[in-house]
Amino acid sequence: MIAIPTLETERLVLRAPASEDADLYAEFFADAEGSGNYGGPLRPDLAWRVLAQDFGHWHLKGFGKWVLVEKSTDRTVGGCGIVHPEGWPSHELTWWLLRAARGKGYATEASRAAIAFAHNRLGWSMVETHMRDANAPARAIAERLGGRIVRREVFPDGVPRDIFEIPCQMAEAQ
Repeated sequence: MIAIPTLETERLVLRAPASEDADLYAEFFADAEGSGNYGGPLRPDLAWRVLAQDFGHWHLKGFGKWVLVEKSTDRTVGGCGIVHPEGWPSHELTWWLLRAARGKGYATEASRAAIAFAHNRLGWSMVETHMRDANAPARAIAERLGGRIVRREVFPDGVPRDIFEIPCQMAEAQ
């Protein structure tokens, strides 16, 4: 079994997903606006399956998503990490936040920590991310991290997406 590392940023702790995070996942996936780009909205039992998938990804691939904890309140506020689901063309830097945590820069802050992990622990020189065309907030974060579009692909779900490449050193330095 892999030991999932804990990372810290100025305002966040990125820790392993755990069974006690079921309510966090249920709350996020109940929000149709927030979870719409992540397969939601979902019933609580299906949100639990996403939590189990996030935990299992670490053990299958050696990397995955962390749960984000706000240091100032000790509240869980979202998730962030790097995943590579079976059948998808490449790995993906991904993030999601509860409604109350959006607009505070947490996605960018957590993404920088995940990118640093990819560089320092996995030896990667870059990470990739992608999103649906209408997801302007995600596109803005990718650009803020220094990402640039390197290709466009149709994914297994039939949706074409731009794929951004984010050089690890550039994202860490900002």
